[in-house]
Amino acid sequence: MEDRTLVLTMEDGKKVTCDILFTYHSEEFNKDYVIFQPRGEQQLSAASYEENGDGNGSLHAIETDEEWDMLEELVNDYYSEDKAEGCSGNCGGCSGCGTEDCDCDGSCGE
Repeated sequence: MEDRTLVLTMEDGKKVTCDILFTYHSEEFNKDYVIFQPRGEQQLSAASYEENGDGNGSLHAIETDEEWDMLEELVNDYYSEDKAEGCSGNCGGCSGCGTEDCDCDGSCGE
């Protein structure tokens, strides 16, 4: 299974592991985005990112309200698709829905 996590290093040096819900490239803004959820949290977050070629990259703050609007619509679509497929739409926080097409491995809440 592909690694769908990222580790953020906070200003105080604390490392926070996050589950990646999905990534998206916007032609309109010519940027790549990542939507993620810190483990143990209910709230999602998003950032634009640039890969540096070695599997790592840098995250950047979302700059405009237009970008946030686009990302909010994508997240709503993401959860609508999960619910239509039988998932409770909370796999980033491990809902334990147990459906066959759910990509949650059940370890999210550990």
